[in-house]
Amino acid sequence: MKDRQYFSRRDFVALGSALVLAPLTRAATPTNFPKQLKIIVPYSAGGGTDIIARHLADKLRIATGLTVLVDNKPGANGVIGTDMTAKSTPDGSTVVLVVNSHLLNPLLMAKLPYDTFKDLIGVTQVAVSPLVVVTSVKNEGTTAKDFAARARAAKLKYSYGSSENMTRLVGSMFVKAMDLDAVHIPYKGGGPLMTDVAGGTTTIGVTSVLSAKQLIDGGRLKALAITGTERSKILPNTPTMKEMGFDAFDKVSTSYSLYAPSATPADTLTALQTKVTEVIHGSEMVQILAAQAALPVGNSVADFNRQIKVDFEFWKNLAIENNLEKE
Repeated sequence: MKDRQYFSRRDFVALGSALVLAPLTRAATPTNFPKQLKIIVPYSAGGGTDIIARHLADKLRIATGLTVLVDNKPGANGVIGTDMTAKSTPDGSTVVLVVNSHLLNPLLMAKLPYDTFKDLIGVTQVAVSPLVVVTSVKNEGTTAKDFAARARAAKLKYSYGSSENMTRLVGSMFVKAMDLDAVHIPYKGGGPLMTDVAGGTTTIGVTSVLSAKQLIDGGRLKALAITGTERSKILPNTPTMKEMGFDAFDKVSTSYSLYAPSATPADTLTALQTKVTEVIHGSEMVQILAAQAALPVGNSVADFNRQIKVDFEFWKNLAIENNLEKE
């Protein structure tokens, strides 16, 4: 009996406290981080932005121990959800995850309910991914040039779809480069767009690899070309537009970026950026993004807001070059 160990009341209290505190230690929350977080996705569920937002929310829940929600508010090229964010309480509890269309909207939309540069501020760039041009497997042609040659020979009118203004611009660039007769069809998100392209309702779709990959893998869509300077490891057999002689697509990519109301305190923005950067560079999240041909970024608040100005000029020049007008 002398080997038996006894615990005093003080020992049990200490053990109980340790068990209660253990989860809090694993889910340490940075100073000035909001008590809860809502990530608004201003596009339909199932698209690339929605997929990244949900993975990001899961990782932030684990990292902080707080409630992190994803709220889809599609419509008007992302304006509805972005407007909700711009008008939300500036305490860091509401952010919006957008693509490059956020910077094209003030150029291509007659009126916005917010000022893109005064009412919102960048938190960080979450990830970047090339864009892919896809069509139904029912259509002839294995590459963009092959598809376009057959389409021109058939002398039929085609359609190209976009989920927001950025893919509208790149779709217009593609149609112009391939000398196709095609009308534009707008969608509220990459998910519905890909479904219609796979079904043949819309001929061509421009979207992120993220949005198209599942239908490509399932044999319903075929990738005709990707943007950027080199082929994607996810779509190794798909040539770049540059390979086919179209250099204008070199710097074109999807940027998934977080914005908050402009009056959000600087220390709160930094806390959000720090934690987001930490989770997107975690090994599991890096693998999740890599499987979708996306790379994590996580630049500082200051660096990202400087980049916003550069990116705005880039997209502005492309819009002018391709004669896109306000709608």
